[in-house]
Amino acid sequence: MITKFLKIIKYNLIILFCLLGFISLIFYLLNLIFSGQPRYWEIVHNRKHENLYTEREKIIQIKKNKYQKSEYLSIFDAKYKELNYSGFIVKDECGSRENGYENLIYQSDKNGFRENIDYRYIYSNYILIGDSFVQSICENKPNDLKTNLLNKSDFSFLNLGMKGTNYKQQFLILDHYTKNSNFDGVIWFFYEGNDYENHLNQKTIEHYIIQRNSNDKNLKYELNIDHDISISFRFKVWLAEFIRGTSVFFKFFKNYKKLLNKDDYDSVLNNSKNYLDKKKVKKRYIAYIPSWQKLSLHKLRNYNLYEKHPQIKQLNELKLDVKSIAEKNGFNFIDTEKYFFNLDNPLNVFHYGLNTHFNKFGNEILSNAILENLNYK
Repeated sequence: MITKFLKIIKYNLIILFCLLGFISLIFYLLNLIFSGQPRYWEIVHNRKHENLYTEREKIIQIKKNKYQKSEYLSIFDAKYKELNYSGFIVKDECGSRENGYENLIYQSDKNGFRENIDYRYIYSNYILIGDSFVQSICENKPNDLKTNLLNKSDFSFLNLGMKGTNYKQQFLILDHYTKNSNFDGVIWFFYEGNDYENHLNQKTIEHYIIQRNSNDKNLKYELNIDHDISISFRFKVWLAEFIRGTSVFFKFFKNYKKLLNKDDYDSVLNNSKNYLDKKKVKKRYIAYIPSWQKLSLHKLRNYNLYEKHPQIKQLNELKLDVKSIAEKNGFNFIDTEKYFFNLDNPLNVFHYGLNTHFNKFGNEILSNAILENLNYK
């Protein structure tokens, strides 16, 4: 009786082992075929930033595997001080959520924007408008977008990019801060990830632009986030990695809603058109930046499944809507997407391939896309 019972247990264990092995193989193949994205960001990351400890664990976990120190120009360096920005030192505590080793520290201009000399409010070739991707969050000079543009051209730029703004606030910035400026053109960036959201009240824009600042000479770039990583965190990372391809597969059966309020966007661009007409500014560009969500699905392009994915259909519809409305209102549309998909791994433009802002490489790619479409030789 005992021998028979043991045989049953052994038989069931073999069945269970084979079943688990088969399931693991399916998950592995789905990862291999579908997944270009680190899924653990979505499981571990607290999007409301209420739990910085979790964010620090995420960065440290990755940092132990891939630590790359970037080169930047310190605000305390003599060469930086020679640039003579007139504002205050601004420190953005973004390092624990982004690159994992340094915060963003820069000197603002007289209006609180990033690293513009006062003369750029009198004359500039181009005004840069957009959100944190234009401000180049957590990439210190000279790894930011504007410095890349300056180093590769003879143009001058006034950077009015400000994190957390959408197209409504961005027009208010353009209208408010360039009334007395002379400029040849506008490059208005639309980030596919969230620029369609109405997440701030327009009336708060001037208050919002005022940066928290400090002249503390003891400011440090490097982060001090050394602590032990919990076992539960390691399990979450493993689990998320294990199911990442499967989650992409199941998204083929998900419905995605429209993202852009076309009438609202058209109204804002029409107001912009009227403003630029009055100032006789003819060079007008909308530069479309692909989102991490779109680039993370790049592996689907190898199997002719990319255009069939519902989320890609949603994002492509958003891009077509932005393009149509931009051209209707006299803006040239710059689609930067192909410049990122031409890379072996498009996610290399983000810190650790995660859903962050562009790293140094990402800003280089974006600047190349812009200058090529400005017909600069």
